[in-house]
Amino acid sequence: MASVPLKPFLDRSGNRIHLGKKLGSGGEGDVYEILPAHSNVVAKIYHKPLDVQKQEKLLLMARGCNDELKSISAWPTDVLHAREGGPVVGFLMPKISDYEPVHKVYGPSHRKEHFPHADWRFLVRTAKNLAAAFFVIHKFGYVIGDVNEGNILVNNEACVRLIDCDSFQVRAGDRLYYCEVGVAQFTPPEILSSKHFKMERTANHDNFGLSILSFQLLFFGRHPYSGVYSGKEDMPLEKSIAEFRFAYGKNSAFKSIAPPPNSVGLSVVPAQVAALFEHAFAEAGARPNGRPGAGEWWDALESLESKMRRCSADSVHSYYSGLASCPWCRLEESSGLLLFLSADRITKIDLPREWQKVEATARPGPIPLISPSNFLHRAAPLPPGIGHAIDLRNFRHFVGISIIVILAVLVLFGMITEDLAIPFLIVIVIVAVLFLYPGAAAAEKRRRRGNLESARYLWDLWNKKWIAEAGDAAFLAQLNLLRDLRGKYEKIDRDYRASLLALERSIKDRQQKKFLERCSIDSCTVPRVTGGLKNILKSVGIGTAADITRGKLLGIPQLDNTLTNELLAWREKMEKNFLFDPTQGIDRADVQALIHKYQPMLKPVERDLVQGILKLQRIQGDILKKRITLRPAVEKRARELAQAEVDYEVFSRTPEELISREIEGILFPRKNTR
Repeated sequence: MASVPLKPFLDRSGNRIHLGKKLGSGGEGDVYEILPAHSNVVAKIYHKPLDVQKQEKLLLMARGCNDELKSISAWPTDVLHAREGGPVVGFLMPKISDYEPVHKVYGPSHRKEHFPHADWRFLVRTAKNLAAAFFVIHKFGYVIGDVNEGNILVNNEACVRLIDCDSFQVRAGDRLYYCEVGVAQFTPPEILSSKHFKMERTANHDNFGLSILSFQLLFFGRHPYSGVYSGKEDMPLEKSIAEFRFAYGKNSAFKSIAPPPNSVGLSVVPAQVAALFEHAFAEAGARPNGRPGAGEWWDALESLESKMRRCSADSVHSYYSGLASCPWCRLEESSGLLLFLSADRITKIDLPREWQKVEATARPGPIPLISPSNFLHRAAPLPPGIGHAIDLRNFRHFVGISIIVILAVLVLFGMITEDLAIPFLIVIVIVAVLFLYPGAAAAEKRRRRGNLESARYLWDLWNKKWIAEAGDAAFLAQLNLLRDLRGKYEKIDRDYRASLLALERSIKDRQQKKFLERCSIDSCTVPRVTGGLKNILKSVGIGTAADITRGKLLGIPQLDNTLTNELLAWREKMEKNFLFDPTQGIDRADVQALIHKYQPMLKPVERDLVQGILKLQRIQGDILKKRITLRPAVEKRARELAQAEVDYEVFSRTPEELISREIEGILFPRKNTR
């Protein structure tokens, strides 16, 4: 248990204020509960002594406290002294519980965890209530100054509370108590340019932060000055703010900035709201009273909230009724993000019906076979004189081979003497000339070989294209992917239904637990369990009968065995008062908790499945289309190759080729592998 100050503090009237357990801690001080435990007041005690100005400021705020300020903020209601007549060391303020920082509302991932029921209407209402809170602050002449996402809290009803009020700017006559802190991303350009925060703030400065937060609430955490910058230099967020580079504005192109990918623009809100954003983030907003005030935002957002409609495709989507279709469906599809959680189901598709679309998509089947061997051609006739040239060349080669054979025999039998060396060389030169002289047929052969190589190259290209685009490999791969997705979908759905069944089986236990949670420890009538002991029990987390277990009680030094047994007996007595109601069924909150657990798992699989079915249909259509459009060109290349092969075979069947093969056999005999 956290340590608590033992010495009581004094309020302005001299009343003793006893502190309970520490509830939180910050850079300036700690927050404590008040004893006896009150549900609506807490105390903040500073770590270090306060200067005179800060003490005066807190006194002024406490004196100016009223019901309106307390309803929207943790406003100082009274100051605290460590001794009578001593300096201010802290203050009392309304207790704020079950609230979360505003960034957990506008960020999709945090919102799904902390505000799973929230839809866009909830975000609009939060922005409206935030404007109302600013309106109250400004109404009484105060300025927030340090507007940021950390000092604004939101609860499940979209109610807004402002905290860290002791940093607000306060004016009393000629005295001004500054707000000397700030967060750059919520600070208006005119203050960022001055590079210091100790200056008089105005409501117009606050209105810049209000506009930023309103934009983030309506546009899922996007910062209005964060976009895609087309310039060459770096553009950090602070610089973008200082240079008025509103990424979503109508002049954004002139500012060389554009909205980031997977975002929506001002078209999703009414023209009235869009105009407020334009005015808030333009250069003219830096002039005195140049930005829309909190009252204007309040009115515009209240009007927007009254003009909402439910999406027919997904009931969890609410959007501005002036739009022709739901922008969130399009954004979820394009970005892959799950913006909102459904309150009543984990999926919005009917899997058997979707799978019928897969089965109805006929398979293209194996690719039709196209081969050059399927086409028969007659060789093109040889040009005039080529046949005679071939015969002459064959004769030359025959003579050359004969001479080679004779020379080989002479060499073999040692009949080539030194006197015959020169004639021998002359004969070799003659043989070389007989073989190397190209003759008239060589050019025709080269031409036909070139045609063959070109035809074979083009056939290989078109045949690969035919197999890749007209084959069914892409279809089968997509079909297998869809089968895997269906398996994942069915597993998640089975796990959800199993958890739902487990809830049904534990209805009685859960009803009893909820009943015991309503039995507050304050209602315990055991004589020895005094008010002080009850406070001790609550400080260690035992606030209801449901919290009472022997293990928890044994760790409390103020309890002996008798008291422990009496508390356990009180819990048993409360259990006997419980009546099971079988007609209640599963608590809706428990079902929603399961939905919010499994829906984020199922949503991406569902999206990939739906988009994958459309892709399968496109692939099938493309394959069938390619088989029609590509076939003539592929068959043409096959015919050309078949013709080129036949044309070249004329040369391969000539005696020249046969003689060449014989020479190769003589010079390079194959080895006998037997």
